[in-house]
Amino acid sequence: MARPERSIPACDPDLERLAEWLRRQRRAAGLTHREMAETSGHAFSATTFSRAASGYRIPRLPVVEAYARACGAPVGEARRLWQAARYAEYRRRNPGAGVPEPDRVYDREGLTQELRKLYHKAGAMPVDEMERRAGRHGELPHSTVLRMLAGKSVLGLAQLTAFLRVCEVADGVEVRRWCAAWERARRRQEVERQASRLARVHEASARSRRSVRDNNASAAGGGPATHPRFHPYPHAALAGSWKQRTGAS
Repeated sequence: MARPERSIPACDPDLERLAEWLRRQRRAAGLTHREMAETSGHAFSATTFSRAASGYRIPRLPVVEAYARACGAPVGEARRLWQAARYAEYRRRNPGAGVPEPDRVYDREGLTQELRKLYHKAGAMPVDEMERRAGRHGELPHSTVLRMLAGKSVLGLAQLTAFLRVCEVADGVEVRRWCAAWERARRRQEVERQASRLARVHEASARSRRSVRDNNASAAGGGPATHPRFHPYPHAALAGSWKQRTGAS
């Protein structure tokens, strides 16, 4: 006979809801944790399944999904509860963090900031797990996600679509809002690049004009004086200096 489970600590409402939901699914399926491990093909141990529903800490997403599958429960609901628990934990640690608002994006920095919020709202799963869930090889490289979250690069449009899919942004209207935000950021970046190129061209043109002006002024004044250190014929200069000192003819 299986030992009765300990009561769930009432310290985190979202984590408590996740743990209670997992326990209800196991009771409805009439399985022990050992039987769940066997049903899952021993992807996870009985101890891991027991800890997942303890309510002491948020389990990893693959464990939660395997728990639901072993009990014949809806995996999507398990994932939603896991995301809610993770996001609530993040908001407690970062009370100033807002919700993602793609309509407020107008540049690259704004896009990165809002995608970072979406990443945490979706549970902030490990980036290698995101790469695996994206599907096709190279569709969403974990290194690219890391660089984007650090503000060092921008996702391409195909990568953005994969990122949204992994974060479970499935509503068509919401996806279009994010794609429009990406397009605004892209146009702003292109405008900034063109302005930077024009500034470099103007600076080069100004340097050229100054150089021509200086050369014309030197020519009008009989040419620039040659500094002894940069005499065009250094040996002749040294010889002249020695003759002056010794009085040799």
